[in-house]
Amino acid sequence: MTSALTWRLVERYRRQTLTRHRIRTKRQALRFVDTLGFCYAFTAGPGHLPGLFDVLATRSIDRMWSWAWQWKDELATERCLFYGKVLRRKPTYVALAFLPQFFALSGNAGEPDDYLQAYREGRLSRLARDVYEYVRAHGPCSTWVLRRQFVTRGDRGSAFHRALGDLQGRFLLAKAGELEEGSYSFIWDTFDRWMPQVVRAAHRISTADAGAAVLDRYLQTVGAIAPGVVTDLFHWPPRILQEARRSLEDRIMDGQIDHASVGTHAEFQRWRS
Repeated sequence: MTSALTWRLVERYRRQTLTRHRIRTKRQALRFVDTLGFCYAFTAGPGHLPGLFDVLATRSIDRMWSWAWQWKDELATERCLFYGKVLRRKPTYVALAFLPQFFALSGNAGEPDDYLQAYREGRLSRLARDVYEYVRAHGPCSTWVLRRQFVTRGDRGSAFHRALGDLQGRFLLAKAGELEEGSYSFIWDTFDRWMPQVVRAAHRISTADAGAAVLDRYLQTVGAIAPGVVTDLFHWPPRILQEARRSLEDRIMDGQIDHASVGTHAEFQRWRS
């Protein structure tokens, strides 16, 4: 007998999805990201997407931060995954298998002047534009080199670090290495030079197919979600969301919870039946 569709049931599905993961090592953390496709790097957040803290095998908050903070940089610089403020400006992991799809949805074409389009549309600050142009012209640069170039004496560098975060979250810059272990000074390079194979793969994916792949994996993770939550999380143009939804007619079904419309994933429907 199929259980009635309620948010309590959805929460049970989400918890059960996570309980199979108990993480104590970097390798286990990578396996978790690869399984989900994408998640938040620390705490859970918008869109009911889980974070790494949800599955760490410790109750110590200090240990959670210690593990997660170390792993995020090592996994990113070792090119095991991508780390950046991708979803709702919150630190996010993206598995390599989903990186071409996210890049295809980013508005970038993999061309050296991608950043100019983002700047003209007001999605990048002037400082972010200048930082990108410097890295593009000079090749891989350390955080310290960039700070000396763009942060004046007495400035705490908040705008500079925000610019780096914006460039990273828009798949324009990437952490290509760590200057010295434990120094928190990284080598930055343009995304297309750091992961050229991802850019090439993204060229072969339409935005509709990319959106469908990401939406399918997201719904599989959360089970059921209201359409407005999807819109707020990904900020895709309506056309991409509509095309993705149409191509997933056999995977995502319409339902209702508390008299409100929701989309439910086939995996969740099988689980509840």
